[in-house]
Amino acid sequence: MIAGVLFTAMVITNIMVFMIKSEEVNREVIYAAILLYLLVALMWAFVYTFLELVDPTSFNITLSQPQGYLLVFQYYSVITITTLGYGDIAPVTEVAKAFAALEALVGQLYLVVVVAWLVGMHVSKKSK
Repeated sequence: MIAGVLFTAMVITNIMVFMIKSEEVNREVIYAAILLYLLVALMWAFVYTFLELVDPTSFNITLSQPQGYLLVFQYYSVITITTLGYGDIAPVTEVAKAFAALEALVGQLYLVVVVAWLVGMHVSKKSK
């Protein structure tokens, strides 16, 4: 799980560099922004899976085999990063609650900052 977090973080960094170096908003930049959002959710899924493997009481789920954790936490991560929050899976420990809150905050800030940045790039390019 730690290797998954590190690899995903490396890919996220490379995509961010691509987006920052882009001089105009085009299809590739939009796709990169979407992919980045989904990869951030995947990275959080790795973090949650690691937390559950370290402390099986981190979340209120019951799975008989740890192999199913990643799929469950991918679902939970997407629900959390979008701040939808169905409530079927909930963090129990303080660490799990802190990570869930941080993911929700990162998800909302990402949307606000990236959309504003893309619109700003698009408007500035049109005005030139």
